[in-house]
Amino acid sequence: MNKIRPTAVALAGAALLAAAGTPAQAETPWCTGDDLVITAHDMRPTTSPNKGHVIRFAAVEGVTCTIGGSLSNVRFLDAEGRDLDVPLTGGQGPYTEATVHGIFSAVAYVGSPKKSDTVTPAFIRFDLPGKGSLGARVTTAWPSWIGTPVQFTNIGWPVS
Repeated sequence: MNKIRPTAVALAGAALLAAAGTPAQAETPWCTGDDLVITAHDMRPTTSPNKGHVIRFAAVEGVTCTIGGSLSNVRFLDAEGRDLDVPLTGGQGPYTEATVHGIFSAVAYVGSPKKSDTVTPAFIRFDLPGKGSLGARVTTAWPSWIGTPVQFTNIGWPVS
């Protein structure tokens, strides 16, 4: 009987710590531009009327951070860095956040109609979401043509 009581107390204490967290646990910091490796990729072809791209947000080695929300001030650029004035459309969807580290990355999906005017940008430039303000301005290579208008999802976990 005496052995049961200390075990029950230990289990209750562990449950309280798990529910409340411990003082040593810190909130995961918000991702900055320096925390991320950002790349854009073609998605595999489908019979969908839209062409798909994905922007991947991977943590720099040794970094764990959280990112979420939508990209701002999105511009597609030519090889000289000039704005191609590509029309964008809304429809980002619900707000989500993802904590990126190691092999776990976040994504934003990009869709554009296959049967439309097309443009072949060299780069995409955008502002990352920040906490209470805009985040870093980022420019990364763009892999292929896009139709117009272009639609983006919010940043979140990849869909399998």
